[in-house]
Amino acid sequence: MELSLLQLLLASLLVAFGCFIQGALGFGLALAVAPLLFLIHPDLVPGPVLFLAMVISVIILWRNRAGLAIGEMGSALLGRVPGMLLALWVLSFATSTLLSLILGGAVLLGVAASLSRWHITPTRNTLITAGLLSGFMGTSTSIGGPPMALVYQNARGDQVRANLGGFFLVGTVMSLAGLTLLGHYGHHELLLSLALTPAALAGLALSRHAIGWVDAGRLRPALLALCTLSGVAVIIDGLLAL
Repeated sequence: MELSLLQLLLASLLVAFGCFIQGALGFGLALAVAPLLFLIHPDLVPGPVLFLAMVISVIILWRNRAGLAIGEMGSALLGRVPGMLLALWVLSFATSTLLSLILGGAVLLGVAASLSRWHITPTRNTLITAGLLSGFMGTSTSIGGPPMALVYQNARGDQVRANLGGFFLVGTVMSLAGLTLLGHYGHHELLLSLALTPAALAGLALSRHAIGWVDAGRLRPALLALCTLSGVAVIIDGLLAL
């Protein structure tokens, strides 16, 4: 089924909004718009969303490149691969409801820990752990940003956006390659992706105007709020599946 003009317009507005959030905070595209895009048309998720995330991650990484730490990104990616494989194995026998409740609860516990006196920093061990959890969550629930965001919550804005951008860039390329090999991303999905790319670029361009506001002491509260929202969303998704 092809998208109508109204569906394409609504999807474009949602994509622009999601890319605006990701451009300002470093993550949030999938969390903000994936569920609504699925309601508009199932073919929009996950392939086109991953494609758009890949495109804007390149730009986010480039414009925040001064904050990139290659070693830190490598540690996170080291954990992502086993996290993805673990999720594929768990999905073979665990119910989606159980996974949603566990993962949503884990994110909320991470937020609670962040609000306590426990100071989370991007060390090698925390990055590998966050990468593993992000790979696991992203593969099983499509929301993989919170673990990495929690690790970088006390970093500078350009560091958050650069390292999350690099992490998501490699991750989306891997995921798109897997979808393509499995036959879930082809010509039709590519056309949908390209149709929504102008909206994604427009939202990302507008996010420049929010970066100064976000970086002026509001980055950590915004990240924690978005992580909390994602945890609650995953739990609700699991409960609705009962």
